[in-house]
Amino acid sequence: MPITLNPSDADTTKFKVAAIQAEPVWLDLEGGVEKTIKIIREAAAEGAKIIGFPEVFIPGYPWTPWANNFIVAQAILKEYQANSMVLHSKEMDRIREAVREAGVNVVLGFSERDGGSLYIAQVTITADGNIANHRRKIKPTHYEKTVFGDGSAQSIYNVVQTPYGRLGSLNCWEHIQPWLKTVFYSQHPQIFVGGWWPAFEPNAGGSPYIVSGQASSRMSQLVSMEGGIFGIVCCQVVSEAGAEKMKLLGYPWFTFPGGGFSVIYGPDGSALTEPVDPGKEVIVYADISLDKINEVKLVADIMGNYSRFDLFHTEVHGKNWLPITYGDEEEETESKDQRADIDNESSSRKLASLP
Repeated sequence: MPITLNPSDADTTKFKVAAIQAEPVWLDLEGGVEKTIKIIREAAAEGAKIIGFPEVFIPGYPWTPWANNFIVAQAILKEYQANSMVLHSKEMDRIREAVREAGVNVVLGFSERDGGSLYIAQVTITADGNIANHRRKIKPTHYEKTVFGDGSAQSIYNVVQTPYGRLGSLNCWEHIQPWLKTVFYSQHPQIFVGGWWPAFEPNAGGSPYIVSGQASSRMSQLVSMEGGIFGIVCCQVVSEAGAEKMKLLGYPWFTFPGGGFSVIYGPDGSALTEPVDPGKEVIVYADISLDKINEVKLVADIMGNYSRFDLFHTEVHGKNWLPITYGDEEEETESKDQRADIDNESSSRKLASLP
């Protein structure tokens, strides 16, 4: 499919998008799937064409290791792993079918279980119910490294073509990784979903400002301004009951209920929605027009008139490597065949992400 920066159908140049601010069903895969489907149906009934969900909405963001010793955290994380979602599973199939029935486009954040490993994953599901893009956060942050693995190489391909424009996705602090953002912008996104954790009030309990909801929102706002992109910022909230289940009560950085800061940004960085109560579940809506992007890029198009690619160049390696290669000449052919299989898979995933 070719890149369509200006959809020809007039009905698709102005439409409604939705940012989800909601509490996960903590440590409950089945409950998380049911709540996700309920939210999709609600937002679709309100006319949303693109719906964004928070980071690891299923089965919730595991702040537990930050707030507890290893023994307490390990018990929670064992349950967390058991309730994380497999990409190709009956649970994902149910979500895909709900998306198809609603006729919407969804970016869903979830903890992906792959064998014995976990990843901070996102899928973009288009209105036909197909997974148009699957990616993993390329580098978990701080304590996340003790729970989640690094994203696979093809995760840098994170923009897909939809009838409503080119839709991208980022997880949490990926918003401040310059080289990843360069690759992201080079795919010409027009709308992106920024999936976020439940965050704190600035400097709450002595916490560093950079982990606050305010700082997180500004990171997404910067992506909107840099790229000239509409930003759908989605995050979780934590109730007292949720905090008790995740062993967070008494953690000085949090106020319960709290954690939310969802907003929708225009391509000039302006907030298109009013501030929300950080402790309440809400779906934030905005009517957007892709025509606004041109007004920004006329002034500063960082992939065009506002760049100097004669001075700066980025080389990208978006493919996976074999875990083992053979030096023995007899096995060289087998190794090459395996390498070809890996390259074919990587190319297929790349094509699924790019026009």
